[in-house]
Amino acid sequence: MREIGVRELKTTLSQTLRAVARGQQVRVTLRGRPVADIVPAGVSAEDDRLRGLVAHGRLVVPARARPERAPRLVKGSRSASSLVLAEREAER
Repeated sequence: MREIGVRELKTTLSQTLRAVARGQQVRVTLRGRPVADIVPAGVSAEDDRLRGLVAHGRLVVPARARPERAPRLVKGSRSASSLVLAEREAER
């Protein structure tokens, strides 16, 4: 969870809200003390449980968000099996 001071929040509010909309959680501090958490709308009790696991170091949040859609597959000129066999032969 990212921490941000009140003064910095005032100057970067739009950017911070965009980050929250992407799923990031932000803890707001006042003179170094936590005063609020900004979380995406509709956060459930299950999310609270996950946040507890993160706080205790038992769960690590991914460094970046998942892509919205899977990458496109490219049609290869050879089958996957033949590529694996060729790679094995090259290693020998």
